[in-house]
Amino acid sequence: MARRGKKKKKQPKIHTDARGNYIWENYFVGGKQKRRRQRVTVIDGEIIDDLDEWLLTNANDIELHQLERWDLIHQRNLEEEGLQTTDDAMKKPFRSLRLDMLELESAFEFVTSFDPSYSDEPCVSFLDLSSGKVVAAESDEELENLLGDQNYIDLPEDLFDDWEYGGLEKFVSSLPDDPQRQQLARAIRGKGAFRRFKNILFGGGNVELKHRWHWFETRRKRERIVDWLHSHQIEPEWGIDIFEPPPLPDKRPDLLRAVMDFVRETHQLPGVYRISLIGSLVTSKSIPKDVDILVEVDEVTPLQKLAKLTRNLLGKTLQTGDNCGADVFLCDQDGEYLGRICSYKNCAPNIRRSCPAKHCGRREYLCDDLQNVDLDPSLIAEPPLTLWPKFVARAEIPDDVRAAIDQTLFHNPS
Repeated sequence: MARRGKKKKKQPKIHTDARGNYIWENYFVGGKQKRRRQRVTVIDGEIIDDLDEWLLTNANDIELHQLERWDLIHQRNLEEEGLQTTDDAMKKPFRSLRLDMLELESAFEFVTSFDPSYSDEPCVSFLDLSSGKVVAAESDEELENLLGDQNYIDLPEDLFDDWEYGGLEKFVSSLPDDPQRQQLARAIRGKGAFRRFKNILFGGGNVELKHRWHWFETRRKRERIVDWLHSHQIEPEWGIDIFEPPPLPDKRPDLLRAVMDFVRETHQLPGVYRISLIGSLVTSKSIPKDVDILVEVDEVTPLQKLAKLTRNLLGKTLQTGDNCGADVFLCDQDGEYLGRICSYKNCAPNIRRSCPAKHCGRREYLCDDLQNVDLDPSLIAEPPLTLWPKFVARAEIPDDVRAAIDQTLFHNPS
C-alpha cells in the first residue's frame, strides 16, 4: 500500500495595496475575533518567510548590488573566505536623532488601533529620519513616494499586538506586599484573568492603583518603541528622562475648596441643621475616590436649592479627573438615614426608567435608594468631622483639611 505524503499547507490569498503585499490574519482580543493585515514578501507568487536567506540562496552578487544589500554581500564574502560572521560586523552604525516621545506615542496609538475591517484605505505614518518628526501620507501618490524613500521608516501597525494579556504578573509583583497585591495575584490566575484584574483595578475605588497601572503600561510601550528604534539603528535623544514616573495628581486642595464652597452656601439654607464631612477625603488618603458629605435636614423643607448646590459640587469634583464624584447624604433630626440628593436636574416620577429611588417623587430631589446605600447609625450620630454649625473632630484630621477649615468664614474653630 502506497504511503500518503503530508498534505501541503494551503497558502493564504495574497492581497496588494499601495504599501505592497499582505494577507489577512485572524487574531483574538478579549475573546473577540478580529483581523489585521500581515505584511509579506512575495516572489513568483510564493510567500517568502525569510527574505535574507532566500536572497543569499538565489541572488547573485550583481543582483544584491542592485538591491544595495551590502550586508548580504559582506556576509557572503565572509562565508566564502571561511570566516565566521557576526552580527556586529554587519550592523550599520547607530545614528542619533532628536525625537518627541509624546508624538511617537500618539502616532503609534493611531496606527495600531486602526481597524481595517471598517476601511480599505491604508493607515500609514512615517518617521522622518532627517527631522525626527512623524508624517502621514495624505494621498496615494504621497504614500508611494514615502514608501520608496529610504529617509522615511513606516511605523509598524503590529507593534503592540501581543499587548492585552502581557505584563499582569510583572505589574502585580511590582506592588507593595499587602492584601491588595495578594487579591490581584489570585485574580490573574486561570481563565478570565484579565477581566477579574480590570474589575479590581477600576471597580475598587483605588485611584492610586489605577495610576500605577497606567504608568506601568506607558513604560512598557515606551520600552518597546525604543527597542523598535534600536532595530533601525537609531539612538534616540529625548531631552528628558522618558522613564521617570510622573508624580501622582494632588487633587485634595481642589476637592477641599469645593467642599468649603458647598458648606459656605448650604449652611444658609432653611431647614439645614448640620453639615459633616465623611469618606476618604477626611483621611490622609493621597487620591480620594470622591467627596462624601452628610447633611442633617428637616422633613418638610424643599430640597431644590440643596440639589442645585450638590450639582455644582459634583461639577467641581469631576473637573479634578479620574471620574471623581460627589454624594450628599441626608439624615433627619432623629438620626435616621433618608437617602441621597438626586443628581438629575429634573426629578420627577416616570422620567427615567433607571432611577434607583424606591419612592421617586415622594419628596422632590430625594433619592431613597436604601437598597444600594445605607449609612450606619453610628456614622450618622458621630461623623468623623462636623463642619457646621460647630467644628467637631471625632478622629485625627489631616493637616490640609484643618488648614482649609481655618480659612473659611462659616464657623469658629474650637
